[in-house]
Amino acid sequence: MDQGRKDSSFYRTVAPFVCSLVGLLIIAASPGLARAQGGETEVTKTIPSNPPPVVSAPVPAPPPPAAPAHVAAKAASPVGGSGGSGWGAKTAQPPQSPPQPQMPAPVPAPVQESNQEIIGKVNDYFNKLTNLEGTFVQTDPDNSQKQGRFYFARPGRLRFDYYPPSRLKIISNGYYLAIEDYALNTSDKYPLEMTPFRLLLSETVDLSKEANILGIEQGPDVVVVTVEDKKGDAAGRISLFFNKENMSLTQWIITDAQGLDTRIQVSDLEQNKRVSAELFEFSKDVGFHRE
Repeated sequence: MDQGRKDSSFYRTVAPFVCSLVGLLIIAASPGLARAQGGETEVTKTIPSNPPPVVSAPVPAPPPPAAPAHVAAKAASPVGGSGGSGWGAKTAQPPQSPPQPQMPAPVPAPVQESNQEIIGKVNDYFNKLTNLEGTFVQTDPDNSQKQGRFYFARPGRLRFDYYPPSRLKIISNGYYLAIEDYALNTSDKYPLEMTPFRLLLSETVDLSKEANILGIEQGPDVVVVTVEDKKGDAAGRISLFFNKENMSLTQWIITDAQGLDTRIQVSDLEQNKRVSAELFEFSKDVGFHRE
C-alpha cells in the first residue's frame, strides 16, 4: 500500500517534469514548430529523417510549345549538312545578298555576210575613191618601223613620202612604180602591173574578176580580205583590213614571194581631196648622177 502511494506520488511529481523535458528536447530537435505571431498561426509538421517515398499522381505532359517564328540555325558541318540533322534536313539559309544591278542583255553576234557581199563592198569602196590621202606607219619584216604620208589617185597613181630619218620615196605615175632612195642615190623602177597595187588602183576595181580570193575573215569590228593577182605578174599577195562598220580601209599587209610581210597601217584619212598631178612625177634629183 505504501509502495503504491509512493509510485502515485512519483508520477504526480516526476511525470510532469519528464514530459516537459521530453517536449523541450523534441522542440529543440524539430526544424519546425508551432508559434503564434500577430494573430496568424503557422504550423510546421515534423518530417522524419527518412520519410517514405511519396508517390505522386501522374501529371499529363504539357503540349509541345509552338515553333517560334525564327529558329536559330545550327552551325554548319565541315562536311556539309546541318550537324547531325540528317542529309535530308533543311539547313538555315545564309543572309541574303543585296540585290545586284541588272546586267544589260547580251549583244547579239554580228551577222556574218557572205563572201560575195564582202567582195562587192570592197569593190564599191575603191571604185568610189578618186583620191585618198593620210598618214601611215610601216612595219618591215625585221620589225623596224617607218612613218610618213601617202597619196592615192586612181587610176594607177600613188606616192609615199617617208619622214626623216628615212630618205625614201615611192612614186607611181600610173605606169611604173619607182623606189627612190636618197641615202643611196638610187631610183629603181618596176611596171605597176608587177605590184599588188594594180588590183586596187585600176580604173575599175573588180576583185572577183581580176584576183584570186585566198581568204575572207570576219570579226566583230574588222573584215580581212586576202587576194593575189590572177595574172601572176605580181608575186606575193596582199591582205586588206577594213573597219566592218563602214568598210573603210585601215591597213594592209603585203607578203612577198619569200613569205616576208610588210604591214602598212593608215590613219587620218581624207577621201576625194584634189592634189596636184606633180606629186606623181618621178624625182629628177636622184638616181641620175651615180658615182
